Amino acid sequence: MASLNGRTGTYGVPAWRAAATAIVVAAALPLAVFYVLRSQGISQWLALTLSGAVPAVRMVVMAATQRRVNNLEAFMIGMLAVRIVTSLLVGSPRVILVKDAGLGAAAGLWILGSLLVAKPFAFQAAQSWHGPTAVAAREAAWRVSPALRSGLTRLTVLWGCAQLLDAAAGVLVALLLPVEAVPALNRAKGLVLLSAVLLATVSCSRHYRRRHALSLFGPTPLITGKEGRSP
Repeated sequence: MASLNGRTGTYGVPAWRAAATAIVVAAALPLAVFYVLRSQGISQWLALTLSGAVPAVRMVVMAATQRRVNNLEAFMIGMLAVRIVTSLLVGSPRVILVKDAGLGAAAGLWILGSLLVAKPFAFQAAQSWHGPTAVAAREAAWRVSPALRSGLTRLTVLWGCAQLLDAAAGVLVALLLPVEAVPALNRAKGLVLLSAVLLATVSCSRHYRRRHALSLFGPTPLITGKEGRSP
């Protein structure tokens, strides 16, 4: 794993580039595959099944290349595998769309469920962006900083609840609207909600940095006080 700084993600990839790639592969590319296949006369069921395989292929390739899978990546691979298998077992495009929204609800519950373990989802996600030195520093900061624990716990609740809201809206869209329109509408809805969550996350992160001289996601300074302030 490469040496990292606050603007760099895992394996030396800039954080913004990693995030943009994930959004393109998870949202834009499957959508494009679906509508291209439909334009060629492919059935709705097969188009949905094949478009859903795009993120799964990327995750498997990444896992094979890196020869390591963290908890978050393992969960995502499992979710994508369930999506593909269930798509092959059911013959109704609308059932596939409802099921996809249901998997989103499972992701939200998994995020909220991380609050019951040692470290919440927001902390685990941030750790996956850093190299060994920054990871060790953040582990130490987590143990001594109530501010860091509080901030990342609140963000985990925000992300989990947003995922559940997105899933509930997705089920309604899948049940009530024409199948052909659902993929685009659900992607648009998801991106709007994602943008809102990202803005809230950035606002929260800036607030904590100003108040505690502490980064919620980047490398953390040496912390000695109980309030999470730098010496």
